[in-house]
This record gives sequence, structure tokens and C-alpha cells, in this order.
Amino acid sequence: MSRNSVVKFYKVLFSIFDLFLVNVGIILAFRLKFGEVIPMYNWSSYITIWPFLSFVALIIFYMFDLYSNWRRKSLYHLIYTIVLSIGMLSLFTMALTFWYRGFSFPRSIIVLSFIIQVILFTLVRSFIWWIAKQRYGRRKVLIIDENLEQGLQFARKFMQHTSGWFIIHNFVPVSEWKRMMNLIQEVDVVLLSPSLSREQQADILSYCSRYGKEVLLVPELFELFILDAEPQQIDDMLVLSVQPPGLTAAQLFLKRAFDIVMSAVLIVLLSPIMLVLFILVPLTSKGPAIFKQERIGRNGKEYMIYKFRSMVHNAEQKTGPTLATDDDPRITPLGKFIRATRLDEIPQLFNVLRGDMSLVGPRPERAFFINQFKENLPDYTYRMSVKPGITGLAQVMAKYSTTVEDKLRFDLMYVRNYSLALDIKILLQTLRVVFQWEQSSGVNHNQQLYEQDLIKKLNLEIAAGRGKIVGKRRS
Repeated sequence: MSRNSVVKFYKVLFSIFDLFLVNVGIILAFRLKFGEVIPMYNWSSYITIWPFLSFVALIIFYMFDLYSNWRRKSLYHLIYTIVLSIGMLSLFTMALTFWYRGFSFPRSIIVLSFIIQVILFTLVRSFIWWIAKQRYGRRKVLIIDENLEQGLQFARKFMQHTSGWFIIHNFVPVSEWKRMMNLIQEVDVVLLSPSLSREQQADILSYCSRYGKEVLLVPELFELFILDAEPQQIDDMLVLSVQPPGLTAAQLFLKRAFDIVMSAVLIVLLSPIMLVLFILVPLTSKGPAIFKQERIGRNGKEYMIYKFRSMVHNAEQKTGPTLATDDDPRITPLGKFIRATRLDEIPQLFNVLRGDMSLVGPRPERAFFINQFKENLPDYTYRMSVKPGITGLAQVMAKYSTTVEDKLRFDLMYVRNYSLALDIKILLQTLRVVFQWEQSSGVNHNQQLYEQDLIKKLNLEIAAGRGKIVGKRRS
């Protein structure tokens, strides 16, 4: 059985067991509410809706990414996702019971089942996560790169990852890897830098496979284009068909229809919040409530973006175009809150309604920064083959301070793998990151000092002669 088949099999098992937990939670809620004798009028309501409820539960859990590989991820994120998905399921439960039997399905049952389901899911998923960590955690990592300075950049990524999954064991300059082959046999995981040539990567990958070592590859941007390549045959030659980035006419129509409907609904639902912020922003700092600025949209088209102002009025009058930083003095007290909770982005729903933006897509940027990015990243323009979005894959998976190149990798993955289901997943997962304030932090000018201190705390010893990194991290 192939690895993909095994993964699909486990996902089916997870989904069946999840449905069991959902319905056990409701049944236990009935027992706590009514005891042994459950009124038939109430019980029949549950019997009527349980197939629909189970179907909706699977969709919600899938959209919140509960069936992705949670190995090496944060337990906190897992629990937070469980609470959000069960909460969304409870809202659907209310809607279903109201639609079928009025209020014969007591709201107290919905509240009790929410609490029980959260406890059950948290206990089961946390236990599975813990088992995975015991089996696959504390993996010794060997980094192979051009030089020590570049290797340290990848080492910091592992250090800042969720504790207990990786241990930085060693660093090897790629020019020396054949002389130091024995180090590969000492580790569990080998990370290959994208700066290595394809021949070097192929040689090391072949050697690692021979000894059963996991290899982590940081893909070059062009390599993301072949993720959805179609195998074809020309005569007796195997080729991969790589289509240019962008959406088909059918996908563009479906995406635009979804944007119009959802943005109109969200404008209505969020209008009270917009009204409050429209009053609070000018009351707490001098200047208008709405901030307008030029952005570059699909195919390089210019438009004006709307946001609730989170900085002082005319913040760039003296500095010129500048990215926001973690401790930016230009951000107002109210601005810190609305930036962290993404409330400043709400007026962009009108940009979506007008057709300048989409609900989901790469974040829009200014021409000043785009011209800078294109000098080092020629593939940056590919992200503009779709409309910019209020949220996107990079916003869900990365941080505000993530490098431009790493964000671009997520943006290109989105463009190459677009689907309506992916848009809905990203929108729902945006709820998860709204309260994760660390993901909305700006670029930190003290990051280098922080990283140096982090290396010191983790007792990394750099032997100049061998370029060796020895990690002594404890989980």
C-alpha cells in the first residue's frame, strides 16, 4: 500500500471516529439534561437531524484543516482549531433544529454538547498528538548549505518551531558533505538549502534514501509551478505539462460570484462594528477614520484600497514608504488592537464588491515595494495573476514578519492549487489566526539581536574549523 493510500485510510478512520464523538457528545448532553427518560419530542428532533448534522460536521472539520497532518504542529493551535470547529458546528446545529422542529431541540442541549464535544475531541486529539510526538519528536537535524551564515538562518527556523520536535545536531557545508558523509548516518532529518545545485541535491537525496533518512527540501520558486503538472507522453518520451499561472474562465466566474455574495453578506453582518470604528478611530487620534492608499491589483492594475486607519495621520509624510515594524511608534493604541484582530481590513469588503479585490488571494502591495521585491525575486509578478485578497494562504500559514520570499511560496501555491473549497478553508482558518496576535506582528528591527540571544540560550557551539553546530535543546 502506497504512502498516499495509507494517509487516505487514516483520514477515513479519523472522520468515522469524529462522527462517533460528535454524536456521543449530543447523547451525553441529553443524559445530563433529562436523565434516563428523554422526552420523545426532543429525542425525535435529534434522530431527524443527525444525518445532516454528521454531514455538516465532516465538512466543517475538513474546512478547518483537522484532517491535515498535525505532526510537528503546535498543540495550542490544534486545541484552538477544535474549539472553533465545534463552535461552528453548534451554530449549524441551532440552524438545523430550528429548520426542522422549531426549538424542540433544546438550546441547553446544544450548549452541553458543545462543552462535551470540545472535551472529547481535545482529549482524543491531544493524546494522538502526544503519541506522535513521542514517536516522531526530537528528530536530529543536519543542515546542508553553502556556508555557515546561511545555515544559521535555517537553524533559527527549527529553534523557533514548536518545542520538542527537532534538535539541531549539525551543519555541513555542501562542499564538504562527501567528506563528512558519516554525519548523515547520525541524524534523522537532513535539510537541503535551495542554494544547492540540482546535482548536489540529487546526490544527497539518493544517499539519504539509501540510509532511510528523511529529507526536507526548501523549494525554489519555479519548482512550485510543477506541483500540479500533468504527466504526458510524446512518442516514447515522458514529459510534464506545466500551464501558466492563473485561473480558468470558469474559475474566475465562480470566484467572482462567491466574492459578490459573501462580501455583501459580510458587509451587512459587520456593519455595527464598522459604525463603531468609524466613530472611535477619529475620536482616539487626529485624522479621518478611513485610510486610502494606492495598491497594485491583478495584472498590475492600480486601485485605491480602503482600511480603518491604525496609524497616526500622514504617518509616512517624513519617512516615505516604510513597512510597519513590531514596535512601530506610528501605530495608535486603538490601531494596535484593530491590526491584531484584522478589524482594520473590514472596509476592503467594498473593494471586493467593486471588483478590485477578492476575499481570498495574495495580499496587495504598493508599487514602491513591488519594484524592490522584483529585483531579487523575478517570479514575484506571478502572484499578480489573480486578484489580491483580504486574506490568503500566506496570512493563514505564515506571520506578518515572514520574509517576502517565504510568503511568495505560499502565494504561488495558492495560485497553482486554487479551488472554491480552498477559498472557503482559508476564510474559516482566518478565524483561527485572528486572535493569534503574534501572527500580526510587524517586522521586528530587534530580530537579529533576539536570534543571537536565542542561539546563545540553546548552547549552540560554532566550530569555525568544521562549521559545526551542536544543539543541546530540551523539550
